[in-house]
Amino acid sequence: MMSGLTRRILGVPLVAKLIGANVIIVASAFVLQASAVSSPGRAEIFTAVAALALASVVNFLLVRLALKPVRELETLALRVTEGEFDARGVPSPYADKDLARLSDTVNSLLDSLAEERRRIQDLGADVVRAHDVERASVSRELHDSIAQTLAAVRYQLAAAGREEEPSEIRNSLAAANAMISTAMDEIVTMSNSLHSRVAEDLGLEAALGTLARHVESTSGAAVQVIVSSRAKRLPPAVSATLFRVAEEALRELEMHRGGKSATVSVDAGEGHVRLEVFYDGHEPARAGLSLMKDRVMLAGGVMTIENQNGGTRVTAELKRMKAAS
Repeated sequence: MMSGLTRRILGVPLVAKLIGANVIIVASAFVLQASAVSSPGRAEIFTAVAALALASVVNFLLVRLALKPVRELETLALRVTEGEFDARGVPSPYADKDLARLSDTVNSLLDSLAEERRRIQDLGADVVRAHDVERASVSRELHDSIAQTLAAVRYQLAAAGREEEPSEIRNSLAAANAMISTAMDEIVTMSNSLHSRVAEDLGLEAALGTLARHVESTSGAAVQVIVSSRAKRLPPAVSATLFRVAEEALRELEMHRGGKSATVSVDAGEGHVRLEVFYDGHEPARAGLSLMKDRVMLAGGVMTIENQNGGTRVTAELKRMKAAS
C-alpha cells in the first residue's frame, strides 16, 4: 500500500516536481564539491545558489510552455460542457507530437459525439412524426368508421321512435344494438393498436398467444409461439416493447396474405432478452416495422430485419430492465 506521504509527494504539480528534482541535484553536487574542498569559499556558495535559481526559473518556464496545450484542451472541455458543441481544438505551436496527437484524438471524439447527437435528434424527430402519423390515423378511423356507425345508430333509434308496430321497433333496436357492438369492437381494436395492456397485465406469453390466434383467424397462417422459461417473467416495459415488435412483424404476414406459417420465439439470458419472428415471404418492410426498429434502438437494444430461406426474420434484443414505452 502506498503511504500518505508518498501520495502527497506524487500529487504535487509537475512544475514543483521538476524544481524539487533540480534542487536535489544541485544541492547534491554542492555537497559533493564541499566534501572535496575542506572549506568552500563564498564564491563557490554563490555560484551554487545562482545555478540552483537559474535552473528553477528555466524549468518553470519550460514546463509552463510544455503544459500550455494541456490547458488549452482543458479550456476546450469547459466550453463544450457549457454548450459550445461546435468548439474544436486548434493546433498549438507549443505541442510536441504526443500532445498534438492527443488534441487530434479529442477533436475526433467531439466529432463522433456531435454525429451521435445529430443522429439522436433525427431519431427524436422521426418519433414525433410517427406519433403525428398515428394520431392522424386514429382521427381518420374515428371519423370514417366509428362516427359513421354512431350516426347510423342514431338514425335507427330515431326510426324506432317513429314506428308504431312492435315488430318494427324491435327490428330497429336490434339493428342499433348490432351497430353499437360493432362500434365497441372497433374502439377496442383501436385502443389495442394504440397501447395494448395484454402484455403488461397477463404477461408476454399470454399476449403473444392472443396475438397468434388473431393472426391465424385473419390471415389463415399457422403461428407458433415459443417462450422459454427464462423469459416468462419480464419487466412490463420490456414485455410491451417485445410485444409491439412481434405485432408489427406479424402484421406484415397479415398484409401480404401469402404466408402460410410464422414462428415467434422469446429467450432470455443474463441481463438481456431476445425476440425472434420468422414468417413466409420477404416483402419490403412497412413503415411500422421501421418505427419498431427505432423504438428498440431508443430502448438501448438492437433490431435486425433479414431475408433468408424464403422468409423474413425479425430479431430484437434488449436489456431486461430497460425498454421504451
